[in-house]
Amino acid sequence: MKKFLQNTYIVFISTLLTLSSLSIKAVANEMNFRKERISSFVATGNSESEIPLIKLSPGYGVNISFIPTGETIEKVWLDNPSIASLDVDGCLSGLGKGCEEDTGATVLHLRRIKPLDFTQLPSTTTSLLTVITKGSDKRRVYVFRIVPGNATPKFHTIEITDDKEEFNINRLGNTTDTINLLLLNRGFLVALQQRLISLKSPLIPRVRNFLVSIRAGEQINMAARKNGISLQLVNRLIELGHESYETIK
Repeated sequence: MKKFLQNTYIVFISTLLTLSSLSIKAVANEMNFRKERISSFVATGNSESEIPLIKLSPGYGVNISFIPTGETIEKVWLDNPSIASLDVDGCLSGLGKGCEEDTGATVLHLRRIKPLDFTQLPSTTTSLLTVITKGSDKRRVYVFRIVPGNATPKFHTIEITDDKEEFNINRLGNTTDTINLLLLNRGFLVALQQRLISLKSPLIPRVRNFLVSIRAGEQINMAARKNGISLQLVNRLIELGHESYETIK
């Protein structure tokens, strides 16, 4: 009987430890929010990649920030308003927010809602979001696909970055080079954010010089050899860059 009680106690403690571990893991996953960065080159539909897909989960909103580009939001169209609500941080006439002061909107907030029934609209669970922005030198049209999601989201904010921060398109030879450089830049950022490369690693300046060489028009294999970067690392950075855009789907 004593041995039975001891075994029961061990099982009980083991169960408590397992539940605690799962609870801690759940909390950690719940808090594992981060920002995603998308180049305006991709978000305006100018790349060969699919336009960004945003999944809205119950209880979680998503921000789209144009602060890094210095642009203000002029107009927003959500083609299917039955699945999501939207708001902005400044004035926007289309949302009933007058512009009496110079407080142009720079951040758009999307939130999932219970499906509404609009008799004039076809029944669908997806939507296209179009955002018109104005910068210091030009206007842009951004497009995003919006769908409901059920999993805990992996990010809370999508930051739109200026093309100039990612690469100089005019100095690249063709579209393939452009896409590869975009993915390499993004993959490098992801590797740093996820601590896959130590911030003190001597590899960091070599990768940065490698990216500078590609921007200057050098072939990837030549730039890698010159800067002491293996092609295996190059391929891994491209994979990370591609996966980071896939997480928005």
